[in-house]
Amino acid sequence: MALVTWSEKLSVGVKSIDDQHTVLFSIINDLHAAMMKGQARNVVGGLLKKLLDYTRNHFSAEEELMDKAQYQGLSEHKMLHRELTRQVEELIARYEKGDLTVTTGLADFLTNWLTSHIQKVDQAYGPWLNSHGVH
Repeated sequence: MALVTWSEKLSVGVKSIDDQHTVLFSIINDLHAAMMKGQARNVVGGLLKKLLDYTRNHFSAEEELMDKAQYQGLSEHKMLHRELTRQVEELIARYEKGDLTVTTGLADFLTNWLTSHIQKVDQAYGPWLNSHGVH
């Protein structure tokens, strides 16, 4: 059973970004599934690195669209992106040092951050991008 499910209420109104968000949800669900099967130790490192790589690419694509549309909230948005990236890098470093407690609450943290970020921050730029020809 999936921890988090994509729905249209999470849409930002930009297909490429929505598609990327669904991939992020998939990575979180993969992590959750591994944890439920007791396989977190075997997969969490790889999934965290996959999440970090994909998140960096996603943030870059999102910021590029906002920059092209001259979105006024871009600098604040970038700061939020950098903070999440830093947090995931910190989790990876802890995991690589042998801290297996990283898995405790990890899926919930990521789910809460992602859904909150989409609903409170990303959905704010959707109408702006749409009004500037990005759909």
